[in-house]
Amino acid sequence: MATAVTSMMLVIGLQFVNLSPASSVTTLNVYAAISLTNALNSIKTQYQNANPSVNVVYTFGASGTLLSQIQAGAPADIFISAATDQLDVLQNSSPSRLVAGSRKTIVRNRLALIAPTTPPVSAGSAALRTINGLTNANITGIAIGDYTGTPPVVPAGDYARQVLTSRGIFTTVTPKLYRAPNVRAVLTAVENKTLVVNGVNRTIDAGFVYTTDAAISNKVRVVQTAQTTESDPIVYPLGILTRTTVLSTAQSFSTYLSGTTARNIFRDYGFILP
Repeated sequence: MATAVTSMMLVIGLQFVNLSPASSVTTLNVYAAISLTNALNSIKTQYQNANPSVNVVYTFGASGTLLSQIQAGAPADIFISAATDQLDVLQNSSPSRLVAGSRKTIVRNRLALIAPTTPPVSAGSAALRTINGLTNANITGIAIGDYTGTPPVVPAGDYARQVLTSRGIFTTVTPKLYRAPNVRAVLTAVENKTLVVNGVNRTIDAGFVYTTDAAISNKVRVVQTAQTTESDPIVYPLGILTRTTVLSTAQSFSTYLSGTTARNIFRDYGFILP
């Protein structure tokens, strides 16, 4: 009898175990400007530690490229661009593709001209001290984010175009400009002193990246940081997409990005708080 009672209790217990709902994980898809990669990955670790039921999945790239993917139906819940233009396109769509009231600026940045430091370094690159020095004949290759398109594919490239135009040297240096698909590709091109353009290796003497990109490399130096008045303000706006099916989670992550932990991480990586 004792054995029968024990068996019955086990059966009843197993029934309750089988009826218990399995713990679920919510996936949050965040499409973000590639210059945010390091900071957002650090923030993800902290956020998921505090919210173990959420899996944050990032897609990094040039803001214009991400916009095209979202417009084509990519499963983004949140979009963080490196300029206002891309968010404007989504917000001004009819109907708007951003959740009302969700848009906000999370950080700011600065633009810098960088040059390689690992040998061998060309004489022109070694002697470069200012942005205006790009007009010198011994500077033959300048890496820049692809500033073409409406809105521009790579905001960093468009900011650089604005800086060069403000200084009155854009037309002069245009023959030396080689466009890269995103700002991290520019950083790599300067580190390696070469960029493949249409199948051809181009020598790179310098390039334009954000100061936060320059800070993560020990293979480049900052030649000069552009003045904030020489281009549009460099801001990173965030918006929640109306297509999201995890709105409360997206709102939670958006709020977290403006909280103390995330702000400290952004600051540690050199971003400027809004």
